[in-house]
Amino acid sequence: MTRYLPFIFISVLLLVPASLFAQNEEVKQPAKKEQAENVKEPAKVEFAANAQLVSRYLWRGQDYGHAPSFQPGVELSWRGFAFGAWSALRIAGDGEPELDFYISKDLGKFTFAVWDYWSYDKALRTQYFDYNSATTSHMFEGQVIYSTGERNQFNLLLSSLFFGADPTKSLYGEVEYVREFGKNEIALVAGYQFKGEYYAPHNGFVNIGCSYLRYLWDFGKYSTFVSFSLTANPALKKTFLTVAVGF
Repeated sequence: MTRYLPFIFISVLLLVPASLFAQNEEVKQPAKKEQAENVKEPAKVEFAANAQLVSRYLWRGQDYGHAPSFQPGVELSWRGFAFGAWSALRIAGDGEPELDFYISKDLGKFTFAVWDYWSYDKALRTQYFDYNSATTSHMFEGQVIYSTGERNQFNLLLSSLFFGADPTKSLYGEVEYVREFGKNEIALVAGYQFKGEYYAPHNGFVNIGCSYLRYLWDFGKYSTFVSFSLTANPALKKTFLTVAVGF
């Protein structure tokens, strides 16, 4: 337990008050002389894409058996709504491919989201459209995220796996502090399982870590990056060091 004390110390500091998706704002046009009121441009549908190659697929302190893993994602946003898809494709290792979809809505500093996580288990021959609670490999999660700040950002997440492959319906909370300076970004995170057995056999800290990200080159609205992360799961007594490159 002693080797996890630095991570726990960081998490305690983070819990002292100090996705996540940027809000789209309507842009006002200058008023014309013959018009009495300003004219607003219609809200635009925006498209974004990203992809990264990670040395190991980790999520909330869990190792998913991809080493390495290719992880692409796409998103459409409109008037504070976001519709997206994300995937993890195993290059090596014994993990299974994953395909996730989500919908979210920004309301001020809050983001509300619902995710559908799905992994294809070759041994069980799982089917994508199998939503039977006893046999499905889908997991549905509800999220509430509070975010404040820009270059110094504080994020608070509360999530519940309310349907699907986790019969214990685990409840997870996470606090994250992100600081940007120039082309650099550092992040500290602490995640705790309040209920259930998805992240660990018992309640406790399951995801404590820190990361460093460096932006490399800009190509229009896309920027390439490299990142290094140190993650510990005290409940499972495991520690991981991962590297990622992407845009």
